[in-house]
Amino acid sequence: MAEITATVAIPSYNRAQQLKQALACMTSQETNGNFEYEVLVIDDGSTDETPDVVEEVARESKVPVRYVKGRGMGYTHALNTAVSKFNGKWLAFFDDDQLTHSKWLSQLLSAASNQGAMMVGGPIELELPRELLDAIGPVCRNIFGEYPPRCVKGAACQAKPLPPGGNRLVHRSVFEKIGSFDEKMLTGGCDRDFLLRACDAGITMGWAERAVVRHLIDPSRFTPEHIKWYSLQWGCSFAYIDRKRWGRLKTTLACIARIGQALMVNLPLYLYFRARDDRRSMMDYYALLWRCLGYTRQTLRLLMPRVFAQEDFFSKVEFRRIRKTSNNGSNLE
Repeated sequence: MAEITATVAIPSYNRAQQLKQALACMTSQETNGNFEYEVLVIDDGSTDETPDVVEEVARESKVPVRYVKGRGMGYTHALNTAVSKFNGKWLAFFDDDQLTHSKWLSQLLSAASNQGAMMVGGPIELELPRELLDAIGPVCRNIFGEYPPRCVKGAACQAKPLPPGGNRLVHRSVFEKIGSFDEKMLTGGCDRDFLLRACDAGITMGWAERAVVRHLIDPSRFTPEHIKWYSLQWGCSFAYIDRKRWGRLKTTLACIARIGQALMVNLPLYLYFRARDDRRSMMDYYALLWRCLGYTRQTLRLLMPRVFAQEDFFSKVEFRRIRKTSNNGSNLE
């Protein structure tokens, strides 16, 4: 067997049919004889037909497809399982609810080679009807996975975005230098934490503009309830990361600044756009207000865990809980 250049890791949980589509994309990547790759599925304790789907695809695929049965310990643990079991020099991350074209992996590898980068990413677009996309503001688009976010008119755009979690290629040496993903981050955000640690360590970042991934989303998820909980999740994870990087004092000051911005800027703008019946803008500020609350509650918990344990709240915003409720359609509360 030829030496493996890259492993494509797909963490999955109870999305058998979507996973089948993702695997169809991953097993049909064009290599032009320049490299060899494999696909690694990490099943995080699924109770649906996920094992059967992987077995069927593996049986018919010309590309090696490996299956690892996880113990239901969450997305971050699944990512670390991939880190511990991948072959070759590169590990690419791809989600089970995504699609892409046949040159995706080759374009990531080419960008890494041409740009001398140890970590490379590409854009993520939302696979939704145009009328729904046009009705969603940049903040909510970003919450649901679009990256980089659409630039607001008049705002400066990032010339070279950083690699996002669901469309990322990482060299083995990066894990050897900074370690793997933080499994204490139960409210999500481990991808962002990993990326920031890589930046702090001086890892060279690359960008493959044409390595576009399409994120499949059920339109029914674009509700105030979902936006609220995803925003709380983001706020909690931001505070956790800031506490790790900045310490107690700076995180406390950042929290105070966020509260001030929420009260003096985001809340008035939310009320303004609500009065104008501009739902697109209103929901963006709605999301930012809930994000501030999540950041505040996590900061209080980190500063005074005995006084502000908030066990019920944090159990509701755990990433795995939201994945469960999103998959079966039950109420998030």
